Amino acid sequence: MVVYDADSKIYHFGSKIWELSMTYYHRIHLVPVAWPYLQRLRDKFDQTVQLGILDGTEILYVAKVESSRPLQLVSHVGSRLPAYATGLGKALLATRDAKTLESEWKHVKYQRFTENTLSSFEDLLRNIAISREQGFAVDMGEYSADVRCLAYPILGFQNRGMGALSVSLPVEFFTPTLLNELSGELQHIGHLIATQVGSAEPDAWRKLPSLSLPVRANLL
Repeated sequence: MVVYDADSKIYHFGSKIWELSMTYYHRIHLVPVAWPYLQRLRDKFDQTVQLGILDGTEILYVAKVESSRPLQLVSHVGSRLPAYATGLGKALLATRDAKTLESEWKHVKYQRFTENTLSSFEDLLRNIAISREQGFAVDMGEYSADVRCLAYPILGFQNRGMGALSVSLPVEFFTPTLLNELSGELQHIGHLIATQVGSAEPDAWRKLPSLSLPVRANLL
């Protein structure tokens, strides 16, 4: 953070200050960079598209593009939801290393909102492992029972998770065919945004070390 110059006997800001400032710079520019891509996803699938950032143990919704379909979501720009119960949150948690996850999430109280809500730290770790394996996170009606959501993390400077984007749809639209098409486009858009906000490897989150828990089954 601070470097001492023995010759001049003067302290200078170190490289860590620059790294932190660049991280903040890219984060505040995420919404304007991502906005045209959110619209592109909405226009292609006519489903609601959202953008969120992780704030503590909650997802803060920072952008939303509405579908023409009558889908009722509890989220709106400025609202917060528990990260473990949302696709956006789980996508971003998948960018965290095992040590960080344990320190921040092992003792969290996992409130149940539907019968599908994750109820323990172990469940969260298994879900994250599946997300990394398949390349996207899924909300299987874990906050709103009749809504499904696919989400992808957006990496920024130094390949750190800085946000996530998601596509939400009614449960009756959640078919294997649409899932396959949605997941591919979601990853593609996520990569495009990530490269514009400073990531050198947008898929780096999938290469994080194993969380040392058995993966039970695919989320579908």
